[in-house]
Amino acid sequence: MGSTRWRWMVWVGAGISVVGLAFFLWEEGLDRANQWAGVLGLFVGLAGLVLSVTGGVRGRGGGQSADGAAVGGSVRMVRDVKGDVVIGGGAAPGPVPDASATPVTDAAGDGQSARGIRAGGDVNLVDGVEGSVRFGEQQQP
Repeated sequence: MGSTRWRWMVWVGAGISVVGLAFFLWEEGLDRANQWAGVLGLFVGLAGLVLSVTGGVRGRGGGQSADGAAVGGSVRMVRDVKGDVVIGGGAAPGPVPDASATPVTDAAGDGQSARGIRAGGDVNLVDGVEGSVRFGEQQQP
């Protein structure tokens, strides 16, 4: 299911829900509708508080992104390593691939992404390693 279709369905569902709630409150009368609105407002407020607190806690991790990058060499993103990191040369740098080249569209880990990247060399995403990370020896052109 496409993203546009999903958004359209969410908006239609939200609209139907609002119209249904308005009809329900209209049928209840002014006094009962006021009571219902108070109770519903309490739960909406609590849900907003929970979402803002959990979003703030999750957002503190800090992400790494190379989305849309176009480089002639290698792209290496390393995060949260508790040991030595040895990075060799990897593939020799090449020209920046043109837009018709097949881009890397994968994402790795929590908060690391390399979507739509074009690289003339290697693309490495490393996250959460307890030991050492080695990429290999330098290759001469």
